[in-house]
Amino acid sequence: MNKNIELYNKHFVQSNREMLDLFHLLKVEYNITSVVYPGSFVHISPALIFPVAAFIDNDRRVDKFFTDTEVRAMVEQRKEYKKECEIQSFQQDYDDETTLTDGSFDLMISLYAGFISQSCKKYLKKGGVLLVNNSHADAGLAFLDKDFALVAVVNRVGESWQISKESLNAYFIPKKQGVISKDELLATMKGIQYTKTASLYLFKKL
Repeated sequence: MNKNIELYNKHFVQSNREMLDLFHLLKVEYNITSVVYPGSFVHISPALIFPVAAFIDNDRRVDKFFTDTEVRAMVEQRKEYKKECEIQSFQQDYDDETTLTDGSFDLMISLYAGFISQSCKKYLKKGGVLLVNNSHADAGLAFLDKDFALVAVVNRVGESWQISKESLNAYFIPKKQGVISKDELLATMKGIQYTKTASLYLFKKL
């Protein structure tokens, strides 16, 4: 098997981390056709659901992976849409400038890669959706950011992902009393403890 496809299979298919069912849910719920994924590594699965996809990561294997003709053929074979896929990739820090157009994506993904909601929100359309976890406090930062509004949470229930819009005011309440600031979260680079949490959070860009 192609070594790049093996790399993808090892990190995402075999570990059940493709997240295709979640991306499909998001596509239907929010009418998403384009996605930008800073800190993606080789997690190309959003391109199987969304016809326009951009990936940014500084891992040395990224450029060879996303330009591999066999990887592209795999996407064409497995994609869930009829039009030709449009993939852009950037082997670099996501803080650095790219040729991507600001305000051009329906969805931005932030998973385990730092403060993407702050560094890359320029790429997201007004009304676009941020999918984020809180591994590096990025969900907490988005909650404090006036440019974002929490619109839903996402949890794994059995074998399926579920989106909930209920009782959103119960989230991001610190267990310890006191006001949490963006500067504090930026300094610690880790999420604080909240009274109620979700696996993933969905924010809309205002």
